[in-house]
Amino acid sequence: MVLATGCAHERVLTAGHDFTLRVVAGDAQTAPAGSLLAQSFAVEVRDVAGAPVRATVVVFRVGAGSADSAAMLDSLSVTDANGVARAELRLGIRAGRVEVLAFPAGAGDRAITLTATATNGAAISGFLPGSVGPGDTLAVAGNALGGVASTVEIGGVRVKPVSGSDAELRVVVPDCLPAGSVGVRVLSGSAWTAPRMLSYTPRRRPITLRPYEATVIGSAELSSCVTLATEGFASYIIVPQFATRATTVVETAARVTAGIATAAALFESEGWVPRAALRTAQQELDAHLRDEERRIAPVAHTAEPYHPPMLALTLGSLRTFKVITVLDGSQVTTATGKLRFLGDHLGIYVDTTAFPGYNDADLQKLGHLFDAELYRTVVESFGPESDVDRNGKVLVFLTQRVNALVAANDCALKGFVTGFFWGRDLVPSLPNSNAGEIFYGLVPDPFALYSCPHASLDVQRYLSGTFIHEMQHMVSFFHHVVARGGESEEGWLNEGLSHIAEELASKVYEARFPPPLGRSTPQQIFPDSSQPFIAPQLLNAYIYLNSTTNHSVTTYDGGGSIEERGASWLFLRWLGDQKGDSIYRRLVQTSLTGIANVEARTGEPFARLFGDFSVAIWADSILGVPRSQVSARYRFLSRNLRQLMARQATIAGFPDQWPLKLFSVPAGGYAEGPLIQGTMTYGSVGPYVPSPGPLVLGFMKSSGSAFGASDGAQLGILRVR
Repeated sequence: MVLATGCAHERVLTAGHDFTLRVVAGDAQTAPAGSLLAQSFAVEVRDVAGAPVRATVVVFRVGAGSADSAAMLDSLSVTDANGVARAELRLGIRAGRVEVLAFPAGAGDRAITLTATATNGAAISGFLPGSVGPGDTLAVAGNALGGVASTVEIGGVRVKPVSGSDAELRVVVPDCLPAGSVGVRVLSGSAWTAPRMLSYTPRRRPITLRPYEATVIGSAELSSCVTLATEGFASYIIVPQFATRATTVVETAARVTAGIATAAALFESEGWVPRAALRTAQQELDAHLRDEERRIAPVAHTAEPYHPPMLALTLGSLRTFKVITVLDGSQVTTATGKLRFLGDHLGIYVDTTAFPGYNDADLQKLGHLFDAELYRTVVESFGPESDVDRNGKVLVFLTQRVNALVAANDCALKGFVTGFFWGRDLVPSLPNSNAGEIFYGLVPDPFALYSCPHASLDVQRYLSGTFIHEMQHMVSFFHHVVARGGESEEGWLNEGLSHIAEELASKVYEARFPPPLGRSTPQQIFPDSSQPFIAPQLLNAYIYLNSTTNHSVTTYDGGGSIEERGASWLFLRWLGDQKGDSIYRRLVQTSLTGIANVEARTGEPFARLFGDFSVAIWADSILGVPRSQVSARYRFLSRNLRQLMARQATIAGFPDQWPLKLFSVPAGGYAEGPLIQGTMTYGSVGPYVPSPGPLVLGFMKSSGSAFGASDGAQLGILRVR
């Protein structure tokens, strides 16, 4: 069979065209009902010459077994450089055989079949007692429940069994659930049981947190379900927050109470930082480009197959590019580039009219970094890029048109643009599309011919971080929009993942040069080679932590300030530490976006993730407290946050080794201030001398009215003494 893509240069394989398709992994697995198969299904696509076909969409569709809720985690996949597409199957709720059809998009008549067998899995048969309240011991009866290694979820809150076997689990019912019927299910291995309903009656009782234990409670349940112990110098960190997002930023005046409100204080009464009103030029351009990606998504969904011209990639050859000339992307010009580096995955063109700031040695060094190091990091971490032009390469065009996006006299105020990816280039039917995978970058300009001056070594340092950042955007747009016909990823998650891409490049060099290797000074935490990638993340994070109330993880004010980018990076770094760095690939290779994407890929409600992340910011690496004393859920496992922020303060000359400030709530008093979607603030409760007795916490609007369900209002509580 002959692969049409190799002959007609079509992106997808269609019925009637020839190709070879075979199973390479995952077939004929057996697992308990409800389980996620241990091994992904994998199929391989090859052309008539036996060469693997990359960047082709493959559909995985459940046939027999779908009635029992067997489902692919993502029904579409994209072939990698080896021509292999992978997909994950979760078995249905009953035992039986499941069949999955796999075929290149448009060629459903040529599908091959993979199978899996579900054996009898975990199931709940009943409860004792049938009606419970907080703190009660609940017996869960059933089969294959997994014993004490399993997890029980009651009303969305996950708890570990205090004892148990495959036939029965005993758990302590959590506090602060909504009154009425709540669902109960058990996670045994990778299989969830079908939920059964249980009657729950809330009641207020003392919270029993030990030092460095934490909980997160919804605002609606807070004042009616728990009291805080204050005797014995007990003290707590509290984290009021809105675990949600919105299209536009809206401030809400919020209040935290501790007993009867008789005194007042303000959130962030010291160190209040107003919302940044000015974006950098790079952020302004990014905002316009990401907005355009959202607008052109419908065109990408309906575009006809593209037949690219056959263009030879030979050193010294020329080609023309359409290049943006203004920050809003509304004007373009035509420029000519000369191919001066050609690697396995990438080619670098340099504008023929640019000042000769790059010599051949510079381009070889830069090309090797992009081709052998950064490209590999991107595709291994997030997935393969598209191949719209069928040349098997990502192109880099280095041009003074990028420098000139910002006038020289504006650089001091707005900064400058280092590079970008233009989503239009992956939609050949659009005007001014370059019909290929292209990264645009600035050139050395030591004499300020085009804008503010840039030495060659500085430009190479700028480009390394920008290239991998923009490559994530390129891969994301392809997988979300072009391959799966979805919408482009929401700005906060898209930018956050691009900042994660920079950090993952840093991790490559951190692993290569463990301390004290590769460092100019003994004080350095990171090797010299990782600095272009990790340093911006640490600065962004420090500035964010100085004002968490003003800057959102999830709701960007425009294209994302440095504080907002620092917030998203911190959240995704914590998420990767909890779920493994493979979570980033799963977040990119999907048509889902934003919070729905995070929930689907992690299998957890966003409110729970956001709440535990907010606690981890404070609880991670507390000075004088062994890290192991704090649950892994409330830590950054791969980073020591306080150490990093202290080092950042030293480098930047900031006065505070730890930037996050606390407000305090007096006994019988309250604290209040504004919050926006996706933000949090940090306060202290206690120690109180003498002890006023148990305190009842409340979290509400400053008017005294309750928050709405869509506000995502909840309170993190961490006992620290």
